[in-house]
Amino acid sequence: MPEVSHDTTARESGLRLRAAIRALLSPGIWLLLCVQLALVFTMRWSVPDDAPPLTSALAIFLSASALLLFYYLQAGAFHALTQGRETLTVAEVVRAGRAVFAAFVWLTLKAGLLLAAMMNVLIVVALLLTGYDIKALMNALSPFFSPVVGILVFVFVYWLPFVFVHREFRLLPSLKAALQIARDRLSDSAFLALLVLVPVLVSGWLPSDTPLMFDLLVSVVSGVMGWIAYIYCIEVLRVQPPQAGSANSPDR
Repeated sequence: MPEVSHDTTARESGLRLRAAIRALLSPGIWLLLCVQLALVFTMRWSVPDDAPPLTSALAIFLSASALLLFYYLQAGAFHALTQGRETLTVAEVVRAGRAVFAAFVWLTLKAGLLLAAMMNVLIVVALLLTGYDIKALMNALSPFFSPVVGILVFVFVYWLPFVFVHREFRLLPSLKAALQIARDRLSDSAFLALLVLVPVLVSGWLPSDTPLMFDLLVSVVSGVMGWIAYIYCIEVLRVQPPQAGSANSPDR
């Protein structure tokens, strides 16, 4: 039994080290982080009220383009990570995105709609139970928003890795499988909790007037830690047997 425990610890240490190395040394991941920084910058940049319509339209176009590019590269990075165990080049990420971009966008849209529907139901229930108006309720709940987001990200940390490893782009089956994996591996979750919860909580507690450069630095560190977590999850799932009923095509 001690030998089994030692082997398990060594395997876990190897997976964590591999994940960190792949994330830090992959040019494709750093390209994605640069696009993420561009998104942070566009969200912090507000168009003056007296700006001409062309400037406003250009700002919207640039923000939308950066968001689409981010989704494309994110899909490509996840897909490319499941194809090998080496660091990712920019070309690999760009090439891999073509195969899964449409399915990934459709999946995230469905997930967003499901989350919005659940939030609306919870808000209506809270309004009925507390008797608050919507503004007072939002003010009361705002301190809890960042911790709740962090917990959700941690609980579903295996979701996107599972989607891309098993090519299961159906929403509910993939969410169910991710929750099952997270529960089964709860004893090994401290590493993921550190990588996922800490950046989300720190970002949520930053004041609104945080200097842009500090905000960008936090975004980079959070992004690197997030990708280490996702690569670790992918490595874990690749050594596990496939889930029953998983899809073989992103079109399902």
